[in-house]
Order: sequence, then C-alpha cells, then structure tokens
Amino acid sequence: MTVLPVRLPGGLILRSAHSRDRDAFAHLQSYAHQDADGKPNAAVGAWSAELFDRAHPTMELADITVVEDPAADALVSGLTLVPQIWSYAGIPFGVGRLELVATRAGYRRRGLIGRQFDVLHERSAARGHLVQVITDLMFFHQEHGYHAVLTQRAGRGGWARDLPPAPPAGERVELRPATPADAPFLQSVDRHAGSRALVTCPRDRALWEYELTGRSRANMMRDDIFVIRQGAQPVGYAVSGYGGIPSFPIPSWLPGQPCPESVTSISGLEVTPDASWPEILPSVVRRMTGTDGYMLWLGTDHPAYHPLGDLLVRRPPNIGWFIRIPDLAAFLRHIAPVLEKRLIESAFCGYTGMLRLHFYTFGVLLRFQEGKLAGADPWPEHARRASDASMPVAMFLALLFGHADLPELAPAYPDHRLQTRRAAALLTALFPKLPSQIWPVV
Repeated sequence: MTVLPVRLPGGLILRSAHSRDRDAFAHLQSYAHQDADGKPNAAVGAWSAELFDRAHPTMELADITVVEDPAADALVSGLTLVPQIWSYAGIPFGVGRLELVATRAGYRRRGLIGRQFDVLHERSAARGHLVQVITDLMFFHQEHGYHAVLTQRAGRGGWARDLPPAPPAGERVELRPATPADAPFLQSVDRHAGSRALVTCPRDRALWEYELTGRSRANMMRDDIFVIRQGAQPVGYAVSGYGGIPSFPIPSWLPGQPCPESVTSISGLEVTPDASWPEILPSVVRRMTGTDGYMLWLGTDHPAYHPLGDLLVRRPPNIGWFIRIPDLAAFLRHIAPVLEKRLIESAFCGYTGMLRLHFYTFGVLLRFQEGKLAGADPWPEHARRASDASMPVAMFLALLFGHADLPELAPAYPDHRLQTRRAAALLTALFPKLPSQIWPVV
C-alpha cells in the first residue's frame, strides 16, 4: 500500500488531506466545477468544506487525497473516497465511491488524478471494499478499469396541470419535514423499498440522521426529506431535490414538446407496505410541485410510475454508474447464495458442472456441485475456444448487475460468443434483468 506523502515530478506532493486544507480544498473544487458562466460553484465548495467541518458517518480526512504545489503554496488537485455499503439481492458488500475529482488548470495532463486513483483504490481495498464506483468519469474511465454498467439516475415526469384535481374534501396526505426522531421509521420504509431492487444502498440510523442534519442548505448534496402522513399515521417519505438541486433543468427529450426551464425534482418516494400508491401519490406530487413540471427520479421502474400512467410524458436519458470490480471471482463468491437461489428457481436446479467465462485478458471459472457454487476462481488458462462464453468484461458486468439481458446486450457487443449450448441458458438463469435503485451516501 502506497505510503503518503509521495513526491511527484515538478516538485509536487501527493498526500492525505489535513484539517488546515479546508478552505484551499473547497476553493479548488468550486473552481474546477464552475458554473457555465465561469463563476465558482458555491454549492460544490460548501459540500467540499463540510467534509472537513461535519462528522461524516463513513469517511475521514485520510479518505481525501490532495496534490500540493509548495512553490505556489496551493492545492492543485484533489480526490475523495466515500466508503459505502451496498446490497446485492440482500447481500451487503463494501463500496468505495470516488467523488470530487478536480485538477487546477495548468496542472492537467500530468497524471495527477491517476496517481490519486491508485492510492484511493488501495485504501478502498484495505477497507474490504469489493467494488469501486464513480459518476461522470467520462472519457478516461476504462483506463482505470471502470465500466458504465448500471443505471445511476433514471426518471419520468409530467406537468402539474395534468395531475388529477384534489378531492373536494382536501388532499389525502400531509407532508412534514423529517427529524432525527424519524430515523427508525425512515429506515424501515427504506428496507421495505429495497426488497424490490437488485442493488440498493441501504441506510442505517446514523446515515439517516446524517441525511437530515449533516449538511447545510448551501451544500450541493443537501436534500429536503419529508414524512408523508395520512391522518396521524406516517405512511412513507418523500425526498425533494436532485442531489441537492431542488429544481433541475431537464434537456429536451421529446421532439415538439418544449420543456420548462426547471422542474420540481422528487428523488425519493416510498411508502409502507400497507399504503396505497394510487391514493397517496397524486396528493404528494401536488403538494411538492411548485413549478409547471415535476420529475420522479425513482429509477427505471418504480410503483409510483404506474398510477400516473401516460401522464408521465417526460423520459430523459438515463445516466449511468461507472463500476470497477478488481476481483470478479471474489465478488461472485460473495454473492454465491443469490446465484444458488436463482439456480433452484430455474431449469438448472441441482446443476453440477462448470461455466467457463473468457473476458479476453482474463478468465473466471465457476464450478457448481448439486446446485451449489463450489468455486469461483481465476482461470489462468483462459481461452476463447475453450470457454462456454466469451465477452468483454463490460458486457458481463451489465448482466451481473441486472442492467440488461443477453438479447439486449448482444447488438452492442458483436465480439461476444456463446461457445456452448448451455452458456446462454445458464447466464440467463444466473443473471436475470432486474431493476436497481441506488440513492448513494455522499
């Protein structure tokens, strides 16, 4: 594991952040993520500063790396690791989220971000994380082993004027701001909602309390969380914001249909198991929508979409997570109970045999014994013609995370090959297409 600080060419120093870096780090981030008009992004600056000011439930200052130029007395690059726990069909696994990527103009194209990626990848692995994730990595993602294989942000929306009118007796529900005392209730509703999704980011009580009290209103990542009440009974929660942006401009998505300059973004909406979506949803949206339009950022599929039906005419393009799994065999061993359950529910119940997976530069060998995963190991002698299936690793990761099925992925990866008859059937049984809903901790 790299020992910091490290001296870099040009007299630069790569090191962990100190408390005294607060203002310089916030300044670096606000300028690197400046608005379209060239003004520093104050919301990003506040987010960055508050990582130093407020106790984050999962990260510490050592999870922030910076590159310092002593000659200029300035921080010129920075990167942040946010440890998280995600869940795959109920099985928790450690995740390291990389965020706040910034390099000052004049210091770019020197590999500074790459060096920090290496350091934080090592730190993430030392914490036991099986996966690293990032958003908006853009053009250099594959250089660091990341692939866009899971939806990060997807939604549907419409116009407030098209919602059904409020009942004559008044709205069916009320909203009140959530408080730390509501954390156990929020946690229970979130747990119920997570049962619908393949991959989630569950929150314990400490994380819910952080969502409610850990960020100022100036912070880009601050959202407003409300408890939904029906009478005196709490029946769910709603989150107003798009990663802290309460009113987010949406690009045009349907020809001939103009988009309002902004819409109300609802990035979380869940109810208790005994609550009625058709009865609650219109009232919640009416109460939360203060502009002409609204967006429900609730993933590719969600119960809230169905009661509104064809009123949801807005469907902007999905945004993806970039995901890195440095040891794919280890991750498959970790989720073995899920794979075994899927076999039991398929035509391969009690299957004994192998599944040889070839990813061009490496291979993985899965061994099954009477329906149990007896082994998932690197396949040193991997070869295309000796495999059951040969494909780019990005294609397999999309299958693994339920993002798409084989027929959907095949046109995008014409270089894949199913070498044996059982390959397609086994891959379909082991890795069905399923929705995920990830509201990550930052």
